[in-house]
Amino acid sequence: MSVAAGISDRRRPFSLLRLTGVPLRMLRRVVALESAVPLLAVAVLASVTGFGAAQLFLRAQMDYTLSPPGWSFYALAATGLAVSLAIIASTLPLLERVTGPETARNE
Repeated sequence: MSVAAGISDRRRPFSLLRLTGVPLRMLRRVVALESAVPLLAVAVLASVTGFGAAQLFLRAQMDYTLSPPGWSFYALAATGLAVSLAIIASTLPLLERVTGPETARNE
């Protein structure tokens, strides 16, 4: 939702960039990077923090060492990230519709 709202909020700047010759694929790349990079960074940071906290708890309270999760954990995490990235990708066609020359003229 925030990706689509961000595109809608910046339709005039994006339209002006397109009028000055910036290719649509460059604008798509910018929107994808500003959405996907934070998503992936937070996913990695959350996983590392969760495993670290679990290890500290298990060692302090139960004198037990955390074993790595099974393949199903990794499959579920990868599926969740893939779905999130697909949702981001599904908003990219909106960029072409809202950045036409008529948008730069009308606002």
